[in-house]
Amino acid sequence: MRKSLALMTASMLLLAGGCSPSWFRADADHAVQKLIRDRQATTLGYEPAVELDQVEEAAPPKRSYDRLPLTEVAPEQPSALFIPKVQRRADPIGPSPDEPPAPTSNLNLQRVRQYVRDTSRLGPQPDVTERALRFGLFDSISYGVQHSRDYRDQLDTLYLAALDVTLQRHLFSPRPFARSRLRYNGGQQDVNFRSALAASAEAGVRQRLPLGGEIVAQGLVEFVNALNDTTQDGESAELSLRASIPLLRGAGLVNLDALISSERELIYSVRAFETFRREFAIRVASAYFRLLSRQVAIRNRYVRYISLLDLTARTEAVFKSGRITAIEVQRAQQELLTAEDDVNRAVESYETDLDSFKLLLGMPVEQELVIVQQRVSVPNPDPDVERATQVALQYRLDLQTARDRVDDAVRRTDIARNRLLPSLDFTAGAAIGNQSDDPASQINSDTLTYDAGLVLDLPVDRVEERNAYRSALIRQAQASRRVEQVEDQVQSDARRALRGIRAAQTSIEIQKRGIDIALSRLESANMFLDAGRTSETRNVTESQNALLQAQDRYEQAVVDAQIAILQFLRDTGLLRVDPESGELGLAMERRPIAADAPASKDQPTSNALPSGVSPMNVEPNPRDPAPVAPNPGG
Repeated sequence: MRKSLALMTASMLLLAGGCSPSWFRADADHAVQKLIRDRQATTLGYEPAVELDQVEEAAPPKRSYDRLPLTEVAPEQPSALFIPKVQRRADPIGPSPDEPPAPTSNLNLQRVRQYVRDTSRLGPQPDVTERALRFGLFDSISYGVQHSRDYRDQLDTLYLAALDVTLQRHLFSPRPFARSRLRYNGGQQDVNFRSALAASAEAGVRQRLPLGGEIVAQGLVEFVNALNDTTQDGESAELSLRASIPLLRGAGLVNLDALISSERELIYSVRAFETFRREFAIRVASAYFRLLSRQVAIRNRYVRYISLLDLTARTEAVFKSGRITAIEVQRAQQELLTAEDDVNRAVESYETDLDSFKLLLGMPVEQELVIVQQRVSVPNPDPDVERATQVALQYRLDLQTARDRVDDAVRRTDIARNRLLPSLDFTAGAAIGNQSDDPASQINSDTLTYDAGLVLDLPVDRVEERNAYRSALIRQAQASRRVEQVEDQVQSDARRALRGIRAAQTSIEIQKRGIDIALSRLESANMFLDAGRTSETRNVTESQNALLQAQDRYEQAVVDAQIAILQFLRDTGLLRVDPESGELGLAMERRPIAADAPASKDQPTSNALPSGVSPMNVEPNPRDPAPVAPNPGG
């Protein structure tokens, strides 16, 4: 008997040893490659190689089981967007009906004024109602943080990640339970027609153990009420304590994977939300800068229109004196119509962009909105490419998450390897209750029972676990390649942002010179036309068109430079949007919105700055025309 028991025990231990993880991986590879080659031959007629790169089967590092992965935080530095202490006031946006822009010659001002009033699209915009909001940059960001649907969706995602952590933490805390039953028992002749009503109540607490297993303590009370003379009343009670602890499969830190994963995913969600906040600030700032650029484009086209109106009047006067032909007058009139159409299109484009801006902020499109020009400075970054890439590799949050996900993949590979083991669980329990003739309240120690044992589940079928292990190795390799990809992308982003900054700054200087040249050309062409030294208006109109193009490119270069700097700070992980970092961080502070107070067009405006403040951190060319563009609202 003893020899048989020893032989059985040895056989069980031999089977429990199972096969190594390498054997399971090789077995999975053989099965998969055979299947794929068969399908390739059937589908393609040939069999391309499908062998995978080998992944080192090493023990996971300790950090892969850390609940809170370390985050590299960029050092404090000046705000990415701030309002200079000294602000240069500019002329109000929009032509005044009483003070129209002065033409370039002695054209009758009353005629210009009357023409502008009669041309509805070129006249001054109607007065904005008191319900209109007046937003500068930081007002726009603050409103968007409060009302943007995308922003609130990201908040929801972060909240859901935190909810999962609370559940996983709860599962490792003592969890009480209570159940009650009411049961009717009856029978026919074979049981002497016995019938009874039984009521039971059960309550207890269960506790999951950190390294695997569970302990359950519970109490059970049952009462039987006889419904006829063939059944006896009775009551019983039992207090029990049971434990089940894994010794192989499911034992150790692998049991904490759900908790560890939820904690780490919350860190990743925090990083993702912060990345979104930085991106959102840049999106709002970029849209705001472009709206300001559109305002300047309207102004420039309006100035060009006024100049061509003057030119048309001059050519008509020169034609009447017989010094030029009618075709010159017609050319001037054609250019005037083109200029008028350009102003109309610029206004339409601005209004379209303004509606898109409202959608970005979560503002109703019917809400009247006036974009206030606000001078905002953007600090120039360090132009050192090598330094920029090193900083980006250290502080980019998405790269840090990608690196941490490699540790997650290694941890899950270790868990999958653990599941290849046989299940060997230690079980133990004890129970005590009342004797059959005693009330349920009289617990008697003489009724104590206990047990202990081992439960072995032999690894006879491990195909599911084998495939899970091989999949984990593949995902580990994918995570490693993903890190390499993100690292290269991060360096590329930093280098591209620096190139964008340099290109925009160079373009600013080029367009400044272009504006100077175009103004000189226009001055010379006007002088020659007034002196009667030329019979063509082509030089004047070409000079005006060249001036308009240079002005547009200058404004675009200024906007591109501002956006490129913000993108550089984002791409290197240096953009901070916390309240301690200045105006930008304060604008990004969010306050909860009451459920009964949704965003509406009646909401009062925030602390908007006065209108007429220049939006550019680069001083405009002193020879630029005065701003006289319409002020589109709503």
